[in-house]
Amino acid sequence: MADLDVVVVGAGFAGIYAVHALARAGLRARAFEAGSGIGGTWLWNCYPGARADVESKDYCYSFSPELEQEWSWSERYPAQPEVLAYLNRVADRFGLWPDIRLSTRGI
Repeated sequence: MADLDVVVVGAGFAGIYAVHALARAGLRARAFEAGSGIGGTWLWNCYPGARADVESKDYCYSFSPELEQEWSWSERYPAQPEVLAYLNRVADRFGLWPDIRLSTRGI
């Protein structure tokens, strides 16, 4: 851990953004996520019919106009699988995977 400047707990919306923003600021950060995938609450709450309670446009990161143009939501209130697909696309698009550890509860 001596090679890290910041440890991020969780890889939900906030954790993913933190890893991205910290890297842009020149810091070495790594997110540690207990789940087997990214998404935080969206990964864990996988009950039938789980969907956003706000419009899809409000579930977009605003730090990248290119990402906003590339991603198109299929519904006004997206379901859990589409939210997870969006977050995975963000991690792919910005090369965040090397800085995210899944299925990890300790450092």
